[in-house]
Amino acid sequence: MHLLIVTHTSDRSERAIYGRLATRGHQVDVLCAADAPGLDALRAAGVAVQPIHIRHRLDLTAALAVRRAVRQRAPDVVYAPRNDSLAVTLLGVRGPRPAIVGYRGTIGHISRLDPACWMTYLHPRVARIVCVSEAVRAYLLGFHLPPGRLVTVHKGHDPAWYDALQKPTRASLGLPPDAFLLGFTGRVRPVKGGEVLLQALARVPRELNVHLVMVGDIVDPGVRRLAQGATLRDRVHALGFRQDAAAIAAAFDAFAMPSLEREGLPRAAIEAMCQRVPPIVTRVGGMPELVADGVCGLVVPPRDVDALAMAIMALARDRDYARALGTAARRRIETDFHIDVTTDRMEQLFNGVA
Repeated sequence: MHLLIVTHTSDRSERAIYGRLATRGHQVDVLCAADAPGLDALRAAGVAVQPIHIRHRLDLTAALAVRRAVRQRAPDVVYAPRNDSLAVTLLGVRGPRPAIVGYRGTIGHISRLDPACWMTYLHPRVARIVCVSEAVRAYLLGFHLPPGRLVTVHKGHDPAWYDALQKPTRASLGLPPDAFLLGFTGRVRPVKGGEVLLQALARVPRELNVHLVMVGDIVDPGVRRLAQGATLRDRVHALGFRQDAAAIAAAFDAFAMPSLEREGLPRAAIEAMCQRVPPIVTRVGGMPELVADGVCGLVVPPRDVDALAMAIMALARDRDYARALGTAARRRIETDFHIDVTTDRMEQLFNGVA
């Protein structure tokens, strides 16, 4: 199989998939930004890399570059895992071949009244859409897309990636050494449920010594107001945006993702689970697919302050239970959500449309 990827950047999981497919004997070419991360590793795996600059969805120059690449390389499949790269691919590729495959990692922001959506996910030329979770697939089915066009492939990770990280100490982060650290990683927007998390923390007795660590920009004014209030000021540690957010997660005793809606499959939760940190998540989007309640973490209803507070207290009061859930969380990634499982599924998908 000859696979052409059109993108402007790739995360670690995506690069791992491309490299593994190349080592399995497939011809893999990548069109991406010249300064995209991890290009040397892709080349070392046998992936041919060519620069492309995609400015926006209607970038005709980029579309022509894709057209030239398709004519020169004659791939069986073009995979465009970004909104803009899918749009320029559909603009540039003509005829029934090659097959075009897109990717959807979030719920929401699609409308039949939006012309941009007809340039991407609703375009009839798209042979398959990779859905990061069953929740995303169910959302897209609501737009009457053919069920066979939508394929769920959980984006996997390799726990070994996180074992090798240089992990900061609590002291270097200014965190209390003996506290039960509950972590949150990500951009704190209203949809992430930060206010619910802080309200739940306020109901946790002080004698449990639970502190919340927030890693990421806080753009929710309600969260800033609650975090600076007298009740929580000394128990909330806002570290801001950090490049080493995944490494910081290793310092947590538990991880919270109290999203209110629209979660596909949060990478931050997976990164914590890889490091044996038990997750507390809401029953939103793809998170119940990732976290089996009471087995490798805890699942609570969204917007339920009491349920979230009870989950936090359950882990803080029984640290052996928390550690057991953390061990099971890592095992969950090592088995069902490992990058090798993802690569197998993607290989099957690409071979099917090729």
